[in-house]
Amino acid sequence: MRILESERLIIKPVEENDLQYLLNLRWDASVTNFLLHDPISMKDQKNWFTNLSKKDFAMSIFLKHPDNQLQIIGTTGLYNIDHRHQRAVTKIRIDSAFQRQGIASEARLMILDYGFNILNLKKITADCFADNEAIVNLNLKLGFKKEGVFRKHYYHNGKFMDAVQFGILKSEYLAMIKKKKVIS
Repeated sequence: MRILESERLIIKPVEENDLQYLLNLRWDASVTNFLLHDPISMKDQKNWFTNLSKKDFAMSIFLKHPDNQLQIIGTTGLYNIDHRHQRAVTKIRIDSAFQRQGIASEARLMILDYGFNILNLKKITADCFADNEAIVNLNLKLGFKKEGVFRKHYYHNGKFMDAVQFGILKSEYLAMIKKKKVIS
């Protein structure tokens, strides 16, 4: 795994020092209201970290500050990487204090670039609750295609929720990037 970097973000593999922050993020109601999570303890968090496999590319997102300090603000990655079928699942979780600043778009593009251009994946998928307008719009804005709706797919906050499945092919991603470079 390598470190991904833009002008304002560094995305690097999750380290043990990140675990408390990531656990707190998992318990932040303003974040987990839109994400499926089972309650976990620090012991569970450490077990997850210890058991990460080569099929999971779990990354912490850091915001760069002018004084060269880094501030952890979320997590993303590629999961269930399947080299035979050349696909993976992407997920993202951003601290509510840093949402609506384009960070999720920037981080997701960095992950897509890594998945398609370094890991040579052909398809990356994502899903979210159907009523999570922010993530639905993010996926559509980044070129993902809506592949279907799983009706009453997840039980969350006392009710069954629909989930939207998205996918983007490498060819679609490359065409989108080329088009944006021409427009810029």
